[in-house]
Amino acid sequence: MKRTILLISFFVLLGLVGCKPEPTAVPTPTATPNFAPTEVLATVEQPAAQAAAPQMTPTPLGPFGPTGFPADVNPLTGLVVNDPSVLDRRPLLVKVSNESPTVRPQSGLSFADHVWEYQMEGFAQTRYTAVFYSQTPEMVGSVRSARLIDVEHLVYMYGGILALSGASSNLADPPGSPPRVRELLLAAPYRERVVSEQLGHSDPWLVRIPNIPREGIARYHSLFAMPEAIWQRADDMGFNQRPVLDGMLFDTAAPAGGTATTEMNIDYPGSGPKHTWRYDSGSGKWLSWTDDAPDSDYLTGEQLAFDNVVIIYATHYEADFLEQEGELGELYSVGINLLGEGQAVLMRDGQRYDVTWRREEANSLMQFFDQSGNLIAFKPGTTWFNTASIYYWPPEVTFLP
Repeated sequence: MKRTILLISFFVLLGLVGCKPEPTAVPTPTATPNFAPTEVLATVEQPAAQAAAPQMTPTPLGPFGPTGFPADVNPLTGLVVNDPSVLDRRPLLVKVSNESPTVRPQSGLSFADHVWEYQMEGFAQTRYTAVFYSQTPEMVGSVRSARLIDVEHLVYMYGGILALSGASSNLADPPGSPPRVRELLLAAPYRERVVSEQLGHSDPWLVRIPNIPREGIARYHSLFAMPEAIWQRADDMGFNQRPVLDGMLFDTAAPAGGTATTEMNIDYPGSGPKHTWRYDSGSGKWLSWTDDAPDSDYLTGEQLAFDNVVIIYATHYEADFLEQEGELGELYSVGINLLGEGQAVLMRDGQRYDVTWRREEANSLMQFFDQSGNLIAFKPGTTWFNTASIYYWPPEVTFLP
């Protein structure tokens, strides 16, 4: 049976999207979120271990944002930066693999201001888009290919630079076949801000480094982004201006009305994985586990810890082209609508809040509102976003206690 879904897109190239048969290898989860979501309106030397990401001091001003941030405050984290000049550049979005335990620990995630985890490949696994702005890790990876969420939403949202290995293409398809991610990137207004090995970008921006995170790892896991070099390229080409990044609200004091929470599990279908967040009262951060193994950063050796964790319930759909075909069957590209509004969960300070996300314009950050319709304050610090399908193969989400 075929499903037909209208894809709301920023590109005339994409047009009307018809969904394809369901991938039989992907099991349907047996549980749904704990509240009903509303319908959405859419070969170099191996580097030495890098020091842990510096802990910057939150501004003492109390509630601040969503506009009018002080010159030395990062609007993505609400934290004071030691060198305000780092905020006069574009955020760098790097595609990071989460394919299997083989690629873990990834490099550089602890330096990201935001990380997005999303479903892809016929809803059979997840991948990350890590957003770097205030910090510059030595390298980030391993780097993999882009997906529709990047092309249609995240690059626009942050006004960012996109670093990737490549993207699926229709070059080998029959004439008239629908455009795939590569074609959409080439047609995008931010085309000059795409850094891709597939498009001829290599050393010093994207570098092959063997044996990370372990000896003998396959070559397709060996690509790493070099943020300093990529930002220098942007300077040299004249497009490294700071975009408008207003929208988030921060407060060191937790909002009233939260529910005490020590753990959240979001178990994605197919090969998943299951991502667990546990609150550490000592540090005031959420610590990350994948399939019950602690996540760490290869550069620092320390466990991944974020100040805020968000679950975004959004409409997902299968696009009209394959991303993978093999022993798991035909796995179609997955798109996610991050325009309009929907339900979400914000976790900070050992509390969780049922909130609403809203994003009405492409070139704007997503905002979050409490049940009274007021902007809800994030804890000053880093944020991890987990997207969750609300109709097709949703992840199973559970909270403790």
